[in-house]
This record gives sequence, structure tokens and C-alpha cells, in this order.
Amino acid sequence: MKANALRLLLAVVLLAPCAVNAADFGANFNGQLVTLQGNSTQTYTGPELAQEKYIALYYSAGWCGPCHKFTPELVKFYNEMKPKYPGFEVVFMSRDESPNDMEKYMAQMNMPWPALRYSFAKSNPLLNKYCGPGIPCLVVVDQKGVVVADSFKGSVYLGAYQAMDDLKKLLSNEPAGAVTSASPAKPSNKSPTGTDWDTTFKKKSP
Repeated sequence: MKANALRLLLAVVLLAPCAVNAADFGANFNGQLVTLQGNSTQTYTGPELAQEKYIALYYSAGWCGPCHKFTPELVKFYNEMKPKYPGFEVVFMSRDESPNDMEKYMAQMNMPWPALRYSFAKSNPLLNKYCGPGIPCLVVVDQKGVVVADSFKGSVYLGAYQAMDDLKKLLSNEPAGAVTSASPAKPSNKSPTGTDWDTTFKKKSP
């Protein structure tokens, strides 16, 4: 009996760092965010994400061709919308092969938002569970961690543009007023080279 109790206690202790706080989703990122400073990352010192009404989890990587097409559009969207609707934040959830690759990709794309620390992203399966089977994947959650916009519907890829447009609609209902700029055209999910996206750009295993 004592042995079982000890095993249960040990399991709780080991899983505690990975637990997602459903009541306050933004609190799960406290102390685990970095931002781009020049060509390297530094500890995030901005507002706590618990204050944000929506958090857009952006699963992406420098090795992903479609990500290179979508990320500049997300940067444009963020730079336009964040001043008008400060109650949301984007968090980069890297799928790169190393912390160095993550920093290079962030610098190349001039990502203005924070990123989940690379080591924490690798060790936190409960935050990563929001990602679909491929990237780029944009998932918007509310303060309780409930998904309100997604790049996937089940296993069907709707596209990161779809999730970005859905976020735009959510923000347009905020007190700041409706958005007037047009969304970029949604490209095909297939690679421009004709390669099947679903086969070529599947998410790599952490």
C-alpha cells in the first residue's frame, strides 16, 4: 500500500511541470517565454499572458517551406492588429531541430511575438497537444485553454490562414472596432512545386 502511494506521489511530482492550468491558461507560460533581441533570444519581460483574452499558438519551423510563406503574413497581421487589439498574443511554438535553428528562423522572419523556450517546448507534451499533424499550424485558445480557432478540423487541414481569419473575426468584435484591411488570399495547401503538402511537410517528431 505504501509502495503504491509513493509511486503515485512520484508520478504527480514528475508530471507537475507539464500540467496545463485550465483555469488560467496564460499562467502556463510564466517564466518560459523568450523574445528576439537582435539575432538571439532573451527572457521575455512583457505582460503576463494571463492578461490576454486570446493566445494564438503558432507551430512552425525554419525547415518548413509553407511556413516561410505564411509567417510573413502572420507578422503583418500581428503588427497591424496588436496596437488595435492588445488583448491577444501570439506565441511561437518551435518545431525546429535546435535552439540555434529556432533563433535563426525567428530573426529571419522578424517575429515580433514571444516564443516558448525551446527546452520547455520539447518537454511539455500537454502544451504541444494543441498542434495538428502538420505545420504551419495556428491554434487560438481562450483564457481557459479552450480552442476557438484552429488550422485543423480533426485530421483535415483547413490552413493557418483560416485560423488567422477566424482570429480576425474574434478581434473585430472587441471594443476597438471592426478591422478594415483585407485578409491575404488563401493559397492552396499543396506545395507550389506540386509536392503533396500532407506527405512532405508533416510535423517532425520532437
